[in-house]
Amino acid sequence: MRIPPFNAYLGTDVVRREAGVVEVALELGPHHLNNRGVAHGGVVASLLDSALGAAVISAIPSEWWCATTSLTLQFLDGVGEGRLVAVGRVVRRGRSVAFATGQVHDARGRLIATASGSWHLWPHRPGRPVTEERDARVVLRGTGERLRVGKILAVGRNYGEHVAEMGGADTTPVLFLKPPTAIVHDRATVVLPRDAGEVHHEVELVAVIGKPGRAIPAERALEHVLGYAVGIDLTLRDLQREAKRRGEPWDVAKGFDGSAPVSDVAPAAEVGDGSGLAIALRVNGEVRQSASTSEMLRPVADLVSLASRYITLETGDLLFTGTPAGVGPVGPGDTVEAEIERVGEIRLTFA
Repeated sequence: MRIPPFNAYLGTDVVRREAGVVEVALELGPHHLNNRGVAHGGVVASLLDSALGAAVISAIPSEWWCATTSLTLQFLDGVGEGRLVAVGRVVRRGRSVAFATGQVHDARGRLIATASGSWHLWPHRPGRPVTEERDARVVLRGTGERLRVGKILAVGRNYGEHVAEMGGADTTPVLFLKPPTAIVHDRATVVLPRDAGEVHHEVELVAVIGKPGRAIPAERALEHVLGYAVGIDLTLRDLQREAKRRGEPWDVAKGFDGSAPVSDVAPAAEVGDGSGLAIALRVNGEVRQSASTSEMLRPVADLVSLASRYITLETGDLLFTGTPAGVGPVGPGDTVEAEIERVGEIRLTFA
């Protein structure tokens, strides 16, 4: 006999899914009730397990695996008919464990039960050989959809004060690339390269391409922007200076693993054209960078047009738009928090 999936057997319906938050509903039927006409404790427990587990799954990369290691429930009331709604929420996630909580309410809003639990996380399917693989995706805020990143383009010399602090006067934009392996996400721990000199932080507004195109006119460029994210362009500054002195490319200085932290993506409709947004970065609570995206020498539309003049832009591509003044070093043990108004925030630790 073919056994149906657990959720299908229980009869649950996922009615809302975000990154780290899932809402699951269940219409109680006769088979869910005991001989006193009250929902079985196992039904309520299974509903909560489904909601919390789904929340954990929504908060990890799609190729990762997880398993429940503990689940504690508290039953507060009984219910015999109608619709139950359970909400699961991830409250904390590390590299190998996630913690989640949840509640079940009935159709009248009464609290029926609560739960908390922990899940072990694997970046690969247990039992398969482990390979080093990074999650070259970004997460769309609100839907939890994961969008594959093809390439990362970045613009240099787009804030006048930053050009000045780097000792230059030329404000001609410069384009460079980072590989997808540079991507890390919110709450990540970035392992810095050793014996490579100073690593500098550069907070940036990131435009996420949603519609492919080439040679895009500036007046149509924002039609190709799906949303925006907070990005940090990490730079091996000593290596970059030496490469500039020698007239050599600075790919390694900009493209090392973990050098492109990116937050979840805010929809373009919630952000606008990317101008007039407060942008800031703190290291161990100290403000290092604080500016407005209106200080960009070239707005997002012009940068999309510029980049597409030479390179075809594809869905999922990221465009880092430059950094304001205040860049500086980070090192092992530091915590960095960056935020952009209406876009979001990202927090990192360094090792």
